Amino acid sequence: MEIWPSVSQASALGSRTSRPSCQRIRKQIPRSFGTSLRTPAALAAGAAVPAACRLRRRGLRDSEGRKIPELRFDAAAAAGPSISATFQARPFGVLAYAPSRNGRGAMVWELGKERYPGDPQGRAAKQGVQEGLAVKSINGRDVSAWHFHDILDLLNDKILDNSSGKFQSLHQGDMRNSPAELPVSVEFVQPAELLEPVPREAVPEGQAISAPAAAVAGVLHYEGSVDDAFLEDLLRALKTHAGGAVFSLEDAISLVKDAMEIFQQEQTLQEVHVDQVVVVGDLHGQFFDLLRIFEATGRPSEANPYLFNGDFVDRGAYSLEVILLLFALKLRYPRAVLMNRGNHEAADLNLRYGFAAELRDRYGAAGETLFAAFATAFRWLPLAHVVNEEVFVVHAGLPGPDPRLQFNDAGGMGTGYAAMENSGRRGGGQNLSLLGYNPDNVSLPPRDAELTLEEIARLPRGSDPATDLQALEELPEEEAEVQRLIVDLLWADPRGKTGYGPSYRVRKGCYIFGPDVTSAFLRKNNLRLMIRSHEVKVQGYEWTHSDCITVFSAPNYLGHAKNKGAVVKLLPDDAGHLTPSFITYEAEETMAGRVPC
Repeated sequence: MEIWPSVSQASALGSRTSRPSCQRIRKQIPRSFGTSLRTPAALAAGAAVPAACRLRRRGLRDSEGRKIPELRFDAAAAAGPSISATFQARPFGVLAYAPSRNGRGAMVWELGKERYPGDPQGRAAKQGVQEGLAVKSINGRDVSAWHFHDILDLLNDKILDNSSGKFQSLHQGDMRNSPAELPVSVEFVQPAELLEPVPREAVPEGQAISAPAAAVAGVLHYEGSVDDAFLEDLLRALKTHAGGAVFSLEDAISLVKDAMEIFQQEQTLQEVHVDQVVVVGDLHGQFFDLLRIFEATGRPSEANPYLFNGDFVDRGAYSLEVILLLFALKLRYPRAVLMNRGNHEAADLNLRYGFAAELRDRYGAAGETLFAAFATAFRWLPLAHVVNEEVFVVHAGLPGPDPRLQFNDAGGMGTGYAAMENSGRRGGGQNLSLLGYNPDNVSLPPRDAELTLEEIARLPRGSDPATDLQALEELPEEEAEVQRLIVDLLWADPRGKTGYGPSYRVRKGCYIFGPDVTSAFLRKNNLRLMIRSHEVKVQGYEWTHSDCITVFSAPNYLGHAKNKGAVVKLLPDDAGHLTPSFITYEAEETMAGRVPC
């Protein structure tokens, strides 16, 4: 019996398009915590915590910060022949590594595939590396028994530019290893004592993986309305029981559905007028950092409105706490708590990046109904807001070029894109350089006619957008263009060079857009400023363009990015125009809700 839907099944809950299945989903069984090795008192006193202990306290995570099942393997005792791979440059093409349950070893957890000749993501696969193999040695040095992050430090197998959508580990190991010198020779082995997670279809009928023995009762009852007293009780319960189930399953579903009814009454593009507003970027399940924001800028209220700019869930450990609190605040202050949809408010990403696993941890197999309720609610979130007719707030980016030129990875005609003769129903194709692919070498002109706010307001909601080029090609042309615009708003990134360029998020059909594109869009729509999120910034915010701010509110993202968090506060100047100021902060170091090691 399937305990949770596959990616394609999740898409069918509300999307018109199908999704490819993902092998990663099948590996995400609920975590189980290890035996306590340190007392909370010792941790609070600042006692040193070994690397393996840190892994357990957070629950096992791969090198991308995603929750994973407990794996038991020993690379020191090989169960088969080894594979040696030599890499002349980084990255190697391993998208994620995973540790054994004792915090040692590094297994190939997710392997990249070559998307075009010379693609760095295919380097490991082309040399015979496979998922499930473990690192035995690096440049002849046996590292099979090392702690996970000490091995990662030596490999240094990461993409430094977050435009790829990833933000890999910085130094974490206690050994403080410097990256191995290039070329790097890595020996991979099939490890001994590898215990695979139980495939879901092998689970006997009626038996859930790690399901609670009885229905979850919860510690707080939702009676269909939210007032100040309920909010106080909810805040107290969420802080005290972080990592647990505050509501019964029925109450949680009821609260989510009530919030969804408000979203359904709102518009795709919400136009609001406020005296001031706090704009919050990606939170990604960092509940205690959300509380830190409220301490710094005040709790949401009619006099202190907030605009939360998407990506509330996934990656972090407390996504359920974050989204329940935001939905409750929305119910209490529907006009003062504004919410945009982010790219992570989607069922397929929630299955991959932790939110679905978190719900399963709390509610077992029965939590699938809560997952479905959240998935439906997310589909009705607004895509953008216009504040006081002058500030455009969207999670990611702006509409792509018009006409849209297709990516064509077959053939090679030099660096960048070369216009080709008409090829297909969407006009001329493009040729992605097969040698030295560099988006900064490519510049497509701005749109002939900028998209208007009215056109954005007409975009549909109620489904998950088609985030795959093949899925787009299968749609009628008019519907495909609508889906592309939604993907642009949820996924696209800015760049320094003018015009449009190809995005690292190639499979999403996105483009990166230059400062002239931003200015043209704002000028067309009589706007002064754009605020977006979607990307980690070292200082928590960045003036990406002269009229475009990027704000990211999850400090020390994934527990190791070492970035600050930030929010934007918009206040009127002497002329009455909203003017941004910034509040930055470090990650909240609290023991509340953590599992002691």
